[in-house]
Amino acid sequence: MRRYSYFPGCSLHSTAREFDESLRAVAGVLGLELREVPEWACCGATPAHALDPEAAAVLGLWNLDHAARSGSEPVLTGCASCFSRLRAVREEIDAHPERLKGARERLDLKQDPRVEVLHIAQLLADEEIGAMLSAGIQRSLAGLKVACYYGCLLTRPRGEGAVDDTENPQILEGIVRRIGAEPIDWPLRLDCCGASMALPRPDLVRELSGRLLVMAHERGAQVMMVACPLCHSNLDFKQNQILKERGHSFRIPILYLTQLVGLALGLPERTLGLHRHFIPVPPIEELIARGEASRV
Repeated sequence: MRRYSYFPGCSLHSTAREFDESLRAVAGVLGLELREVPEWACCGATPAHALDPEAAAVLGLWNLDHAARSGSEPVLTGCASCFSRLRAVREEIDAHPERLKGARERLDLKQDPRVEVLHIAQLLADEEIGAMLSAGIQRSLAGLKVACYYGCLLTRPRGEGAVDDTENPQILEGIVRRIGAEPIDWPLRLDCCGASMALPRPDLVRELSGRLLVMAHERGAQVMMVACPLCHSNLDFKQNQILKERGHSFRIPILYLTQLVGLALGLPERTLGLHRHFIPVPPIEELIARGEASRV
């Protein structure tokens, strides 16, 4: 059994509970042992490093140190923002250890924080775990067209340990194919949804997220798959308003990566938290049938 120090982050314990629920459920089916990082704190997410780089480093060091206290297992997270921030601090430890020495001393951190940081997508794309995933398929997703949406942060920072190529990632599409669904080809999969501008510039978020939803729909997507709680919030919670303003009647369910994988593994919809979405998620068989009917 593979073991991981699990870092859920703030969103997965609150507004993105369904991401946490589905990630844990999928991990259980695949035989992965998750041990939540003790006394974890916010990673700093998108604003901290822009406002106070030292504070962002301190937050990252705290979490990596507490993960290391549990052993040498890699740190696993589902949130793209948490993954990006923890990886950035992990790389800074190697590149500029002198910058972080003072912060470690102030926090009285004793452990070596140079632990591996992984995103759940990397595990699902791993050859051994991917084979277990393929063997565990219980529900056919054949015919389901999926828009894989990476957003801004999943492939950052670049370099060793990155989820995939920054300019042309394929890891999410590979996972979708493995579970029997069909990823669509669309040009906006790396574009920003508006991110944390939802409060200061809601008009900007509606514009950017609207472009994503319309393009995915035009390319034939029946669902959009994400790996970021903030992306999910903008595309799911605000979707009715966004599309109504644009004069569209269609709606497209926004699923987390682990929810779609969980459906393929035969896990119940409620276990995966699908009932928590603002845009209803119809039975997958119904979505597939709609797509087939539209092609007749």
